[in-house]
Amino acid sequence: MGYVELHRDVESPVFALIELRKVENGRGNSGAPEEPAARFREAVGAFHPTAFTDEESQWNLALEEFEHGIR
Repeated sequence: MGYVELHRDVESPVFALIELRKVENGRGNSGAPEEPAARFREAVGAFHPTAFTDEESQWNLALEEFEHGIR
């Protein structure tokens, strides 16, 4: 099969989880879930784009579920 690279180093998932917490804490402030998801993707992608390189990565799948209201 293979694998999907998610992070380049240990610092990267920590950064992503901190940004995810920001999305979670601000979830009630925004009417559309696409807005916080886009901010998360932008912040994490700027820090390390590896997380979103593969369309089937867990980060892309998680954001898709978040945008569709699946928790």
